[in-house]
Amino acid sequence: MIPPVLLNLRTLAELASHGMELDFERLHLSGISPITDALAARVPFGNLGAETFVIHENGPKQRARGVIQARVRKNRPEADITFIAPALPYDADAVTIWYRLLAGATRGLGGLGCQRLYAAVPAENGAEEVFRQAGFVSFTREQIFFLAAPNARAAAHTNGIAPDLAMRRMRKRDAWNVWRLYAAITPRPVQSAEARLTSDDAPKLDDWWENLGGTNYLLERDETLLGLVRISRGRLATWVRFHLTPQTAAVLDQIVQETIALIAQTRTRPIYVAVRDYEGGLAAALAAAGFTPRLERSHMVKHTTVRVRETATWMKPVLETSKIPVIHTTQHAREK
Repeated sequence: MIPPVLLNLRTLAELASHGMELDFERLHLSGISPITDALAARVPFGNLGAETFVIHENGPKQRARGVIQARVRKNRPEADITFIAPALPYDADAVTIWYRLLAGATRGLGGLGCQRLYAAVPAENGAEEVFRQAGFVSFTREQIFFLAAPNARAAAHTNGIAPDLAMRRMRKRDAWNVWRLYAAITPRPVQSAEARLTSDDAPKLDDWWENLGGTNYLLERDETLLGLVRISRGRLATWVRFHLTPQTAAVLDQIVQETIALIAQTRTRPIYVAVRDYEGGLAAALAAAGFTPRLERSHMVKHTTVRVRETATWMKPVLETSKIPVIHTTQHAREK
């Protein structure tokens, strides 16, 4: 068993310099590091840091061979793998080390109450195959697009999206319509893998948004919700996710330009946009706005617990077989 411990900072630093970051969002938004996550996990309040698991060569006092980190999601029985080391090209035994790390992390996080482990793994360099062999299943692929800085034309764009399509900031009372949007545009296998609408837990809006801070903007036509744009601003960059219905296909270019202009009102730092494989048409609109592909990754999940169906035992009332006296009644005709 690989116990979660606060590692020796020097050991963690040595491994971290040769590892693979999987938390692409937080890495590019805020410049996180494995050491920072290990220290923040010991803060007694908030949802900071990541659980750290380490394996050693022949015992806890020997040289560390590998380390893995995972961040537990707030109010959810789930965790995201955020870092693993050593990277596959760095160590000849990296594949074996990864198997041991993933198995140990599964046991450790399962002991903390996590029922599902998620990982956004680069689609190249063999990492996806190692995760698959370790029991993870891919449920969707995603491409990350990058824009170094909003251009002057986009920043000066003030013509709006379309005459009949409004973009406004989300309010709490919009939560139910947002859940209906998610159910309508997200394939059922993805919904099942993400356990958003099929979870036994009461649905919460924050559950969908992967525990990232940000601001939601709704796209409406005649009070009908047609899409949502989530903008997460960090110290180093901005991360954007589009959730759009097919009815917005004719105005995708305008939606992208309006989003860039909205971001440029406060800052001109780089912009990242994540586009999943079932969100057709958006990639072309991003390319037209100057975005370039940066990374392709696979979203994967592994269950730490298995749902088992068992026959329920029911108590059935049974009458006693003791003799019950029977009273016979005779009906006499009334004489007139």
